[in-house]
Amino acid sequence: MSGFAFDQAEGLRRLLGGDALRVVSVISGKPHAGQTSVVINLACALAAQGESVLVIDEGIGTESCAARLGLTPRIELAQVLKGQATLKQALLPYNDAIRLLPAREGLRRLPALTPNAHDQLARTLQAMPWKPDIALIDLAADRTHPTLAAASAADAVLVVLGSGHAAITQAYALIKQLAQAYGQRQFHLLATKTTAVEATAVYNNMAEAAKRYLHARLHSLPPIPLDDAIKRAGKLGKPAVEAFPEAAASHAYRVLAQAVGAWPAARSEGRHLEGFLHRLIMSGRMTEASVRA
Repeated sequence: MSGFAFDQAEGLRRLLGGDALRVVSVISGKPHAGQTSVVINLACALAAQGESVLVIDEGIGTESCAARLGLTPRIELAQVLKGQATLKQALLPYNDAIRLLPAREGLRRLPALTPNAHDQLARTLQAMPWKPDIALIDLAADRTHPTLAAASAADAVLVVLGSGHAAITQAYALIKQLAQAYGQRQFHLLATKTTAVEATAVYNNMAEAAKRYLHARLHSLPPIPLDDAIKRAGKLGKPAVEAFPEAAASHAYRVLAQAVGAWPAARSEGRHLEGFLHRLIMSGRMTEASVRA
């Protein structure tokens, strides 16, 4: 690690050393794979079991987590990084346990932060009275901008598999991209709108290919079944786990939340918020450097 990077990481460690947080990046190979639905229902299921959850939302318009939760963003992370607003102003409370941070532009700006801006962001985070237990990042399916660094910097990567051959193929292509460009070797697979039998077949095929060609390990999660309650809840502007708690999909999300809630911070060092920020910034810088080269 360079002296500059070491000093920057040490400064953040001193500021935020006691702030324990698990970070899960949620991604999919294509839009409309059910990724955002997974994030908001998982967040609510985690909150119901006692976790405080920060949702970092890369979505825009009606496809964003904010829109699905009936929230209207006015401040985005990029404005906070420019000093135009405070982080407190950007955070949107959904309930006592869930906060949402609109971050469509902000994540890609993190690698360009100056040391002073980096330090200021750390101090702002330290001063926040609300401390999440887990962060879910709803990464945009648009691969034209370099926010895949956020996936590699997280403690865990959850890949949502939509229904259909194309969705599965594109999800595998995304796994390949993360494995080859960022050295990511561990992934969690979540099939949606399917049965346990169909999901197992897909999981096994993808796991075998990833092991053979990417030297990566894919961990399967209990699938989310096809359930009309998801669509009906969406029309009501609510997550299914809240609108229809007895639905099959809601039960599946509670099972998923139990699994995700048990995941530890996977990193041997920098296992707190400052570690995630540092990894994200450095990953983004390395990506930009490789593009320029």
